[in-house]
Amino acid sequence: MNTTAKTTKFTLGLIVGTLLSAQAFTASAQERDPEMEKKRTLELCVEYYSLDNEADRGKYLKELDLRAQLSEKDHKLVPKHQVETSMTMCGMYMSRGKPIAEQGRQLRPMVFKVVHVYSDMYYVTQSGMVVAAYERKEGSLPPKLYEEVPKIAPPPMMQHSTPMQH
Repeated sequence: MNTTAKTTKFTLGLIVGTLLSAQAFTASAQERDPEMEKKRTLELCVEYYSLDNEADRGKYLKELDLRAQLSEKDHKLVPKHQVETSMTMCGMYMSRGKPIAEQGRQLRPMVFKVVHVYSDMYYVTQSGMVVAAYERKEGSLPPKLYEEVPKIAPPPMMQHSTPMQH
């Protein structure tokens, strides 16, 4: 088989593959529930926790998967109502529901850090991912959103001068 024939065969394979994936995407888009499609993503994540039947949960999961909002860890831990680091914020809401309180701060452009307060835990998310979990104990403060730096900071490395020995 010459090079031109191989190239043509490869190109045809790409075209067929593209058409098949486009057909699959169109089919899944046609199967979407119009009611779910109208909801904001955050609403789907928060409302999931309070659903009481499997049919509704399936619709919510399907829509969130179509929006590519859930990780493999979310799928594993949400039914157990557990939260671990490297879960998505959406998975946290699905597992635990809406928090008692939330406080956030923008660290730099497009990077937000949020502390979510639940009755027994503090969860810290950054850019939509759970990055830390702390047990909530009476008398303890929630984790800081941002470490304040003094206006005049000491040098990053203090050097001690010692006499050179020969």
